[in-house]
Amino acid sequence: MVEPGVRAILRSVLSAERRLEGTDLTLLPGTATLGHFLAGRAYTVYAFSKDRAVLGYYCSIADEVSISPERIEYLDLVVDVLIRPSGDATVLDEDELPEDLDPRHRKTINTTLEELTGNTRRVVAEVEEAVRAFR
Repeated sequence: MVEPGVRAILRSVLSAERRLEGTDLTLLPGTATLGHFLAGRAYTVYAFSKDRAVLGYYCSIADEVSISPERIEYLDLVVDVLIRPSGDATVLDEDELPEDLDPRHRKTINTTLEELTGNTRRVVAEVEEAVRAFR
């Protein structure tokens, strides 16, 4: 589903096992992934589920999200957040940020981390609403 300039939801199914680096989460073959891309948001969200059970929400902090019928583009700002169905959040890859990171990007990362880790229930509810609309 693509709404140019607004949002896109893309679905894929894993054919091979994939371990999420930095976590104890391993995604098995058959795990469905719904990628959520929202213009105007400083993150993308990948919702993982297997046999209708939600395994987690992988949020990638991003900038410059652009959605068109032909493509989805964004600048990946390296830091990710894994939100568990319980609402617990784990920040990943923060140690990979370069010391000379553009201050504008550092501010986006810090603000988005506060948003994602401080209100996981809102993030999860927003994604779940989009999933219902997708089905």
